Amino acid sequence: MKEIVVFNGSPRKDGNTTTLLDLIARGARDHGAQVHYHVLFKMRFMACQSCFSCRLNDDCVINDEVHAALQQVKAADAVVIGSPIYMMQMTGPVKNLYDRFFPLTDADWRPRFGSKKMVAVYTQGMDDPHLYESYFEYTAAIFPWFGFDLVETIVCTNANDPESAERDTALKIRAYEAGRSLALD
Repeated sequence: MKEIVVFNGSPRKDGNTTTLLDLIARGARDHGAQVHYHVLFKMRFMACQSCFSCRLNDDCVINDEVHAALQQVKAADAVVIGSPIYMMQMTGPVKNLYDRFFPLTDADWRPRFGSKKMVAVYTQGMDDPHLYESYFEYTAAIFPWFGFDLVETIVCTNANDPESAERDTALKIRAYEAGRSLALD
């Protein structure tokens, strides 16, 4: 059974990011995967303290809710991370999460826990799906260090409307199929 860890970086419990991540999780579960789903805005966690303890050990010394989720990521087959775009960037909790992934890479910037497939989900108010493409690519440059193989980036546009994803049948199918693919491939 495949294990998939999903991180929702949206503060809105019923918004577009949640709609798409829930469909990915359902697609994975419907095809036999175990899904661990985390809502970052509900989690109590600290930002990376840059203590470099994880350079000597393969774990973070901060014992909080992200630490527990990191243990799931280490064992997972796939990771899914979703964020709305606020001020042309991911939300703050998602950035803090990426910083906390530092223990997933060794001192020579190699992944410590093997390769994991990854799906990135972004929602944005603007209607051009390519508007932030360079930012998405810039962010994805760190994924190989963690052992993440980005297999798909899903972008929901016009997301100032909280029903934008819900009304986009093709996007919903794409999200569900991404989950199915993570469970089966």
